[in-house]
Amino acid sequence: MKKIWLTGLYVGVLSGVAGIAMFYLMIAITGFRFEQLNPVSILAVSVLVNLAGAWLYALLRRKTSRPGLIYAAIAIAIATLLSLMDWAYPQEPQIGDVAGPVHSVVVTVSIVLIPLRLRRMRR
Repeated sequence: MKKIWLTGLYVGVLSGVAGIAMFYLMIAITGFRFEQLNPVSILAVSVLVNLAGAWLYALLRRKTSRPGLIYAAIAIAIATLLSLMDWAYPQEPQIGDVAGPVHSVVVTVSIVLIPLRLRRMRR
């Protein structure tokens, strides 16, 4: 159980930092600024989402024979839905143009690192 928490926290921080780097790259390219989308919110949500992702992956390891594939499919589906919601119903104008790539980076880091870190966990 401790390994799940630590993995979620570790991957959350790493994916949050990667997401913040993408955020700064996107605002440099687009010139947009947002109140709701900022480095603190990106890091906080990345940690929370990856804590949940680590728990989900641990559960999938006990229930399925291909937990990495199922975890990747679920994570990509959720990130895609969040990005579509940002484009369809934006809280601020043009937020989807920056949030979409941030979602992509966070989910990619999560899909790669959570299974790697939890692979040696006992069933």
